[in-house]
Amino acid sequence: MKKILKYIVSGVILLTAACSRHDALMYESDPQVCFYRGNDGYGQQDSILHSFFLVSDTQDRDTVWVELALMGFPADEPRAVNIVQTNKDAADAAVAGTHYVALDDPEVVNQIVIGAGQAVTKIPIILLRNISLKTGKKRLELTIEENTYFKPGIDADRNFMIQTTELAEKPGNWDDKASWKNYFGEWSSQKMWFIVNYLGLTEFEETYDTGYKTYLKLKAHSKLNEYNASHDEPLCDNPNKHHEEGEVCKDCVVFP
Repeated sequence: MKKILKYIVSGVILLTAACSRHDALMYESDPQVCFYRGNDGYGQQDSILHSFFLVSDTQDRDTVWVELALMGFPADEPRAVNIVQTNKDAADAAVAGTHYVALDDPEVVNQIVIGAGQAVTKIPIILLRNISLKTGKKRLELTIEENTYFKPGIDADRNFMIQTTELAEKPGNWDDKASWKNYFGEWSSQKMWFIVNYLGLTEFEETYDTGYKTYLKLKAHSKLNEYNASHDEPLCDNPNKHHEEGEVCKDCVVFP
């Protein structure tokens, strides 16, 4: 019985290895490339939401990194990937040279490659600060097209979107169970501004332990009291509003 089981297990291992090699061989003559997708909701998905709100006022550009994945065998030399913008005519389209460095610009074109020996790589998309981002959002919709090195990957993984703005963006995990809402309350742009500038917290997607989050909550109360005591008006989501003495502020920033 043990011998039979041993042969079955060995056969499964050989079959799995053969299938993996077969999958790679399928792409040896026509290698493909696609935007990498994480598993089970973790890792890169199909878009990046970027905001200069979290970037120093003295910084006029910021780089986001987009992951590409090879379907096939790595090569001994770098191979360029043909990535193009598909929404140039849209009203909210990011404009090359204004909102981002063009992908064929000498500054980045040599980095949009699958490097020698690589199966997964990251390419830079350099976003530019522009006055239009103070009041709106711009989208950069990208797709992978065929070139002399690669066929495009499957349609579902050929497209990627980057949105950039200077407005405050609500972190995607703010309302998650046991996440920031439990410690900071309802989200607002002014509250976000205060947390970034007075608590020094800028990485909201990171995993922090309960003790550190509790410390930040207590610090938020202390810093908010200091702020309100040193300003003529309390911190408010309507910064132009004048508060009469004794008035209950319905849109002032508060922490639970």
